[in-house]
Amino acid sequence: MKRIIVSLLAGLVLFPSMLMAGLQEEDLLNNVHKRFQSIVAERGGEPDSISRQGMTIEKKIPFDVKVSGKALTMFAVKISLTDAATGQKQNVSLIVDETGSVQLDGAFAELSTGLSLHQDALDQLERIEGDPGVGDLLLRGSGDAQVLFLSDPFCPYCRHGYTYLLDQKDKIDQLKIAHFPINPNSGALALTFLMMEFKGQDNYLDVVDFAYMIEMDDISGNRDYQVISMFNQEFGVFEDEPEKVFAYLEDRHLDLLTEEMEKMQGLGLTGTPVFIVNGVMVNGFNKVRINQLLEK
Repeated sequence: MKRIIVSLLAGLVLFPSMLMAGLQEEDLLNNVHKRFQSIVAERGGEPDSISRQGMTIEKKIPFDVKVSGKALTMFAVKISLTDAATGQKQNVSLIVDETGSVQLDGAFAELSTGLSLHQDALDQLERIEGDPGVGDLLLRGSGDAQVLFLSDPFCPYCRHGYTYLLDQKDKIDQLKIAHFPINPNSGALALTFLMMEFKGQDNYLDVVDFAYMIEMDDISGNRDYQVISMFNQEFGVFEDEPEKVFAYLEDRHLDLLTEEMEKMQGLGLTGTPVFIVNGVMVNGFNKVRINQLLEK
């Protein structure tokens, strides 16, 4: 749904209007609903499957820009769409004018510098307030940023992100990591259980390093069992066979992992990696954007 939303809104044309003060919320939702329906119809679906009742504005952030010497009020808006059948919720973020009929498509930037004029508003819109309730402390650095890293240990972009974050200790005060094993047959589940087993212990960083450095090409057969066998060769902590160790770890950690994965999905996670820097979420390993947030 999220990809559909982004693509179907991309075609709207920017014609700013200052006829009304304040965001016309009902007009905005009605316009978004009509656009969704038209896209569904174009793709051979049933337009009525998109419910207007399932759309709500979760948050709106006004900001002003000058266009041709005149002040123009725009809004960063987060719209939530709830599927009536499943109860699942998806969010989409937009930049719109006050009338709710026009969307800014692409960068709204100062020409001389290239700096975004709406990024601060989007940051406020996407900011996660309070503790999201997931993640274990991986390390403390000498900087100020609070970072939560949502990751699958076998995701290549997650691995790049992991290495990058370890190199930013001078910008980070606290780095937490939460594990989201996407492919259940990759061995990531066993790696996640192992990291959960050793969280808070002196060798926790070493265990996480192992999880993010092990090569999938070196694993064969039952990947979860093989991962545990390789882990035990490295650390020598388990006496039982890998099958028994996996059953032990699964019994101890599966319920908590399931609960944390549900919380991460509630934060909007649909893939990995996700970086949350001082409450602002970045989807994917966007090094430039992450570095901007770390240096703020």
